[in-house]
This record gives sequence, structure tokens and C-alpha cells, in this order.
Amino acid sequence: MQSEVDSLKHRISELEAEKAELEAKNAELLKRVMEESTKREAENVELKARITKLEQTAEENTELKDRITKLEQKQTQAITNKQEPSTTKDISPLIESHSDEEKGITPNPLPEIELPQDIIDDDS
Repeated sequence: MQSEVDSLKHRISELEAEKAELEAKNAELLKRVMEESTKREAENVELKARITKLEQTAEENTELKDRITKLEQKQTQAITNKQEPSTTKDISPLIESHSDEEKGITPNPLPEIELPQDIIDDDS
């Protein structure tokens, strides 16, 4: 019976040593997990900051593209306006600078002409 008790005591010692070894491994693994978690959290903060900056840059790019488009449209319109000849030209200075006689305008109305009655009655 003594040998059995000694054997059990020995087994308990082995199990306690194994337990201590497992607890040490658990502590080491927990420490590594915590370090990795902290590292990942720091990376996440950095990535979130980069995402925010990229979103701002994208918004600025959109605004700049809109401004460029508007400027291009204005430039195209300006070029088009320069190239199109004016369809209506103000000629009033030319008209005002000449007298009625120079313009070929007679101030008297045309004389009335009387037509013979047979021409007026002709229905052909």
C-alpha cells in the first residue's frame, strides 16, 4: 500500500509540474495574443487615418474635376464665341452718317396712278 501511495504522490507531482508548464505556456501565449492585438489596433488606427485622408483626397479630386470641367466649358464657349461671326451687325452708325439724299431716299411719296375701269373690272 505504501508503494501505491508513493506512486500516487509521484503522479501528483508530475501532474503539478505539467500544470505549471501549461500555465507558463498559457501566460506566454496570452502575452503574445495581447501584443498582436495591440499591434493590430495600432494598424487599424493607422489604416482608418489613411482611409479618412483618401476620402478627403477623393472629395477634393471630385471638386477639382468639377472646376476643371466648368473651366473647359467656359473656354470652349469663349473660343466658340470668338469663331462665330456676328449674324447681326449694328449698321445704325452707317445709316445715320449719310443724308437722305445720299441714301437714295425720296421724301415725297409715290404719285397715285389711276387705272382705266376696264382693267379694274377684268377678272382674268
